[in-house]
Amino acid sequence: MIAILASALAGGLLLVTWIQSPNLQALGLWAAAFAFGAIGIALIAARGDIPDIWSIVIANAILAIGYGIMWTGVRSFEGRPKSVPLMLAGALVWLGACQFEAFYAAPLARASLMSAIIVTYTVLCAVEFWRGRDEELMFRWPIIALLLCHAVVVLTRIPLAGSLPLPVHSSEIHVNWLTFIILECIFGSFCAAYMFGGVARERIALWYKRASLTDSLTGIANRRNFLNRCQTSLRRAGFEHSPSTLLLFDLDRFKSINDSYGHQVGDQALIEFCRLATSVFRPNDVFGRIGGEEFGCFIPHASLSEGRDIAERIRTKFEATTLPVAGKEIRATVSIGVAVTSSPDQDFASLMMAADRALYRAKANGRNRVECAPAGTTVDRWSSSAA
Repeated sequence: MIAILASALAGGLLLVTWIQSPNLQALGLWAAAFAFGAIGIALIAARGDIPDIWSIVIANAILAIGYGIMWTGVRSFEGRPKSVPLMLAGALVWLGACQFEAFYAAPLARASLMSAIIVTYTVLCAVEFWRGRDEELMFRWPIIALLLCHAVVVLTRIPLAGSLPLPVHSSEIHVNWLTFIILECIFGSFCAAYMFGGVARERIALWYKRASLTDSLTGIANRRNFLNRCQTSLRRAGFEHSPSTLLLFDLDRFKSINDSYGHQVGDQALIEFCRLATSVFRPNDVFGRIGGEEFGCFIPHASLSEGRDIAERIRTKFEATTLPVAGKEIRATVSIGVAVTSSPDQDFASLMMAADRALYRAKANGRNRVECAPAGTTVDRWSSSAA
């Protein structure tokens, strides 16, 4: 009864968490997995009071389905496709094997097959969590350890099942073995429910964090995130006595695109520009949307000429891009201002002001061009610093 209630309570806790966060389907699947586990354990515990087909065949099939659902939940959590046939494969293998009299009459064979099914799904769950390790979730590693430990415990049941079979009546209970199984079930149920709920809460918190730092339309850094990251990167580059370049972009006549073709086309132009720009930038470059049709990119360890070359590549690519609208194609252009740091201790506000003045000149001189902030004194300062 304790093991049954532990599994049922674990499922209930996950169900409540899922109701609070319905977008995370994995929580609902994990709740269902524990519910199936509780039903399977209840049928096994009723052996001797109900027909063996229920306490052996059906009970273990339900347990297998529960583990299959748990694995499917992990797949869903990690954003991988779900497979109902694979989820039910363990139960189908068990039911198929039980059709053979020799297998059904051999407790060790039954225990071995069921243990293999449980271990397979458990290890697959651990593997799925490990494959998603690039996402920084603290609970990921304790869950992997718990799943692998559970797999080891299940494997130890095979030799024990041969020497100490499950009791047929309550008077035949083998206290040591049964106590061990119940304690492991209780411990595993509560730990798994807590950790599954914990990793789900971490994922939700990460979603909110990303939403607060990301521009919802283009998927790049928003203004606050961009400025914070630029300041951090600028301090690091200054400490290393390395010049860095800031690029400011402004899509030309963007208001006329919105007025003539609608905001949907304007949004498409913004998304296309970000896609092209991202393909040119390096992984450690900081690219973000400053506001409206204005964007910025901080390029650490880059000279003014390197920044100008990158800006020109982006300008040329975007000019050659066409946007399909109502059976015809339109083009958009971008003006770019480039500025380079003038000293190791320069603050980001002054660097941004210099790039903004260069951008203003690009707009005033006809648009669709790259203008650089005066760099005569900048080069001299860096040269003297390096000397």
